[in-house]
Amino acid sequence: MKRTLPLVILLLLFAGSCSTVQRLAGYQEPDIRYTDVSVEGISLDQIDLKFHFEVDNPNRVGINLEEYAYSLLINEYNFLSGSHREKLEIASRGTGSIALPLTISYRELYESVSSVVRADSFQYTLNTEMGVDIPVYGKMMIPVSVEGSLPRLRMPEVAFSGFDVNSLSFSGVDMTLTLNVTNPNPMGIKLSDLNLAASIGGHDLAGLDVADLSVGSGENLSVPVRFSMGLGGLGSTLIDMLRGSRDFNYEVKGDGLVELDHPAFRDMKRLPFHLTGNYRVTN
Repeated sequence: MKRTLPLVILLLLFAGSCSTVQRLAGYQEPDIRYTDVSVEGISLDQIDLKFHFEVDNPNRVGINLEEYAYSLLINEYNFLSGSHREKLEIASRGTGSIALPLTISYRELYESVSSVVRADSFQYTLNTEMGVDIPVYGKMMIPVSVEGSLPRLRMPEVAFSGFDVNSLSFSGVDMTLTLNVTNPNPMGIKLSDLNLAASIGGHDLAGLDVADLSVGSGENLSVPVRFSMGLGGLGSTLIDMLRGSRDFNYEVKGDGLVELDHPAFRDMKRLPFHLTGNYRVTN
């Protein structure tokens, strides 16, 4: 009487011999290597990335890549997940390139990952599984992981530094209003189309013109703005300023267009600022 192996044992034998069958059939797992990440677009709102991979096909037949499942962890928090479909055919013993596009919204990032809000950069881990279809053998999922860091981008900061009286004559007074512009980003910025208005002790200052500014990465730039006024324009406030006898209130407000110094930058944003307080001129 013929005896047959139980179905469970047959399945175990088959599972254990898959790699052997694969070697006997001459199939090898393709080699998928991460090469780099490119910034396709960047603004103060979001960053558009492409993660690039190379695929080596060591087999004697062509293979197809069709689907890439991914999950993006930021500071160990699962921030994004999904799949990307893009068919790629790689010839026998050939090489091909694929790219996985991802967009990170800074607003969504700050709302989801609190540890990013006060940091200058954040860590990411990209876990991918790439579906490779090999004729006869079938489809296999090949995992690839990528780690790195990205900068947190922020608006520049504008602060009031002080007033100085440069000269005084019968025709009027020449003064300087000084602002500080701080760039907290890992790349330079440009401020253009600047509008500026100010007042001292309730007296409006006229003729405030500011040229375009370039502020380097991490730089704190002092911006002097010179202006002249008639003696009657400030009245008793000017006398008190020259004497240094009391504090006076000031108000500075304005805005300007912010541009990041990056070849992929797009979408300029207008930076508004409104500064108020008390100040005393010291001789």
